Amino acid sequence: MHASDRVVRTLSTAVGLLLVVALVVVGFVPPAVVILSIPFLVVAARKPVLRRLAVRNASRRPRETALILLGALLGTAIITGSATVGDTLGSSIRQGAFTQLGPIDEIVRSPGLESEAPLVAAVRAAPQDDIDGILPIRAIDAAIATAEGTEAKAEPNASLLEIDFAAAREFGGDPEATGIDGPTPAPGHAAIGKDLARLLDVRVGDTVDAFAFGAKRTFTIDAVLPRRGVAGLHFGFGSSSPNLFVTPGTIADLVAANPAVGSPPGSMVAVSNRGGVIDGADLSSRVTTTALEPAIAESGLPAHSQSAKVDLLDAAEAQGKSFTQLFTSLGTFSALAGILLLISIFIMLAEERKTELGMLRAVGLKRAGLVGSFSLEGWMYAVGAAALGTIAGLGVGRAIVFVTAGIFSGEGRFALELNYTATRASIQQGFFLGFLFSLVTVLATSWWISRLNVIRAIRDLPEPTTKPHSVLFRAARLALRLVLAAAGAFLTLGGISGKAPAPLLLGPPVLLLGVALLVRSFLNKRAVDTIAAALSLLWASFCFDVAGEVFNSPDISLFVLDGVILTVAGVMLVSRHQSLIGSVVRRIGGGSRNMSLRLGLAYPLAKAFRTSLILSTFTLVMFTLVSMTLFSDVFSNQIDDLTRDISGGFDGQAFSNTSNPAPVDAIRGTEGVVAVAPLTTAGAQFDLPKNDVRGEEPAFRFGFMAGYDDVFVEGGPPSLGDRLPRFASEDAVWRAVLADPSLVIVSESFLQDRGGPPRTTVRVGDPVLVRNPETNETHQLQVAALADTGFGGSPAYLGADAVRAVSGTRAVTNLVRFKTAPGVDPEAVARRLDAAFLANGLDASSFRQQVADGLATQQQFLRLMQGYLSLGLIVSVAGIGVVMVRAVRERRREVGVLRSLGFETKQVRRAFVAESSFVALEGIFLGTGLAIMSTWRLLTSGAFGDGLEFSVPLGSILVIVGLAFVATLAATASPAQQASRIRPAVALRIAD
Repeated sequence: MHASDRVVRTLSTAVGLLLVVALVVVGFVPPAVVILSIPFLVVAARKPVLRRLAVRNASRRPRETALILLGALLGTAIITGSATVGDTLGSSIRQGAFTQLGPIDEIVRSPGLESEAPLVAAVRAAPQDDIDGILPIRAIDAAIATAEGTEAKAEPNASLLEIDFAAAREFGGDPEATGIDGPTPAPGHAAIGKDLARLLDVRVGDTVDAFAFGAKRTFTIDAVLPRRGVAGLHFGFGSSSPNLFVTPGTIADLVAANPAVGSPPGSMVAVSNRGGVIDGADLSSRVTTTALEPAIAESGLPAHSQSAKVDLLDAAEAQGKSFTQLFTSLGTFSALAGILLLISIFIMLAEERKTELGMLRAVGLKRAGLVGSFSLEGWMYAVGAAALGTIAGLGVGRAIVFVTAGIFSGEGRFALELNYTATRASIQQGFFLGFLFSLVTVLATSWWISRLNVIRAIRDLPEPTTKPHSVLFRAARLALRLVLAAAGAFLTLGGISGKAPAPLLLGPPVLLLGVALLVRSFLNKRAVDTIAAALSLLWASFCFDVAGEVFNSPDISLFVLDGVILTVAGVMLVSRHQSLIGSVVRRIGGGSRNMSLRLGLAYPLAKAFRTSLILSTFTLVMFTLVSMTLFSDVFSNQIDDLTRDISGGFDGQAFSNTSNPAPVDAIRGTEGVVAVAPLTTAGAQFDLPKNDVRGEEPAFRFGFMAGYDDVFVEGGPPSLGDRLPRFASEDAVWRAVLADPSLVIVSESFLQDRGGPPRTTVRVGDPVLVRNPETNETHQLQVAALADTGFGGSPAYLGADAVRAVSGTRAVTNLVRFKTAPGVDPEAVARRLDAAFLANGLDASSFRQQVADGLATQQQFLRLMQGYLSLGLIVSVAGIGVVMVRAVRERRREVGVLRSLGFETKQVRRAFVAESSFVALEGIFLGTGLAIMSTWRLLTSGAFGDGLEFSVPLGSILVIVGLAFVATLAATASPAQQASRIRPAVALRIAD
């Protein structure tokens, strides 16, 4: 080797390594990618021949290389985009640690304002090693409105707070983190949070009215405070903090005006841990268990400590993971389509270069060198696709967040502001997984290509259908098939015994595949494959009926797995009968007279494996798109049924503030209202013991109870789903729960998070723990039935006396169901109630409007899913485009022969269009048919609830089918035109 060659090799290696190190330093490329890339960099540096082959093949046809990168990058884009959506949601909720808590890490509560002084003393008596601040806070819910004489604007669910501003600024040691500025408001004056100021359109110097406990107080605004720290104090889901800060003593004055009205306020002490806003939360467990709880127990106060900061951060992490899982699971279809496209591309590359590869092997290139050349080229594609896919994924994630922001937007406490966030971990994860999938696919395909026979490759002869194998190879193949069959049996039995849906869904198809591979050597292969595919197809379609107890709560991952099984089985069934399908199509298309059609069908029928790969991509995508369309249509048509289920015998409901509930008699006397059923409500902490991790404390989560009476039962409560066998009717259940304080009625969505896949499941007969958050008194209940609460909320229904027994004076009658007179619009009555009871913070709505709003949000989300899944259609169309471009290149000589024999230009063009249309239409019809059958079985089996009526929106499906087919024709147009222009004299030459 010349010294100059060594220098060039050394410099090229150094430059490559420095470039990769630079990308790693900026955080774009994960270190794992660098480690996996080292062998390829070494091959590129030490094997110049292989390097030149790889670079030449990748660079000589840039348009085709671009198509390869397009197909390969979408998997990375989907993974990265899904991760950034989770980052955004988690970060947006996590931002509340700064904007709505700041230095507040724990909250200690006790009932009654009179307990504030002993509560503060008890907290101060706790060990202060990890505590750097204590701040008493008084807060109640109140209706805040603009003063009389102005354009009326109101916030029915605002917070009225009392704090010492000077103490609040010192709280936690960082005044900027508290958001508090200026002096404590004087009597008759207030400081307003920016969210409430925006809602009411008030500024410094304006006046507002506060309504609570049957009294009204007017305040002049002295300052507008930011949503930050103590100034933005808010507990629960949502970004808005509608706060009004008043002088200490105001709340006690309001309570004294009418102590019998509303739920009496409690005392609250905020605790700040050492460290910053986030770091302080790490000490919450130790502060709670070693300082606060022992001090509370020693004081004898009925108090309770809540780790507010930890709860918020845990919710952020859980919600982020839920949405990442949702989008990643659905994106699996498109990612699989990308992998199948990559496999088909490399198989076509091998076929196109078969003669070239054979000659290289003949002149001394070893099999390892052949694998190295192909792998190096594939590594280049993998790195490029991963980098471009990661960048595209950031754009995909931003687009999803833009649409999702509209779903979560709105006014009030449950609105969530989404701020796009992409963490380095998510970027690196997307890059690595996309790179890894592409690299594994490339390596496996390269190894398969390297097994070509040199003589056959040089002569461009087809491979024999059967090859002699060694005894060792046959033994290994037999062992693998036995293991596959055994694994299927193990999964099936494990799924049945453990009631695990995923193993039970996957087990039978794997078992059938293993058995088919074992017996197909002795029986007719087509018959064996047909039976195995058909049985797998039937199992994936009807398993929800056969094993309903196991599949009664399907989640998104189960839907993905079911779709993959259906697609694989359907494609296998079609692929084994392609010749029959081809003959039918030829007969319909004109038989032997239509030479373009015969020529177009010849190639996909002859290349069954390659055709099945492209067919799989189209089938996967069409299955998901059509399924989403069907679900969207089914749910959008349920407005009448859902309204009937949640409304019972009433037309609407109205909430009012716990501090100033609207009088039931006054609501009953409102024009248009003919009946009212009051419900007593209270917030509580719930736990489903069956979901707890063994050995740990119960995982209580916040919810609310609704206590009813005979009027509610007589007027018509919500419909019920499952109920305990001992109850003969729904009416019997409602009356039994009213009489027995140990029974409860909840919905299937009880304790589930807002948005994302469900994290908890509840069934009739399950035990439920309910705890008073102020006294820690715990009661055990049993689920008597599941209510069809739908979009109307999901409280725990008990008798009114049972709610009072659990919550004491905190229970208040601030929820009513109302019935309107015949012919009266319930929504008009709801607006009349809102206006009449503004001082009570009443928020009324008809049940039909609740369902309509809920379905509108659901439809937005489903449309977002459809747009997201449309990325898979791009993969499929790109696959068709790549296949057709490569087909033109691969069959140039054949086209030249046909043209020399008299084939016209338009006949060649039609043949290529017929080829792509045949594969695309097979995928379109197969995916659509499987989606219709699968959705029909899921809905009629009751897996998504009872009463859902299946329907097929022909218009929407035809639009999807038409767009997919038109996109296919567009991708085929250029290659077909290129093929038609091939000149016979040029095509028949051996060289390029």
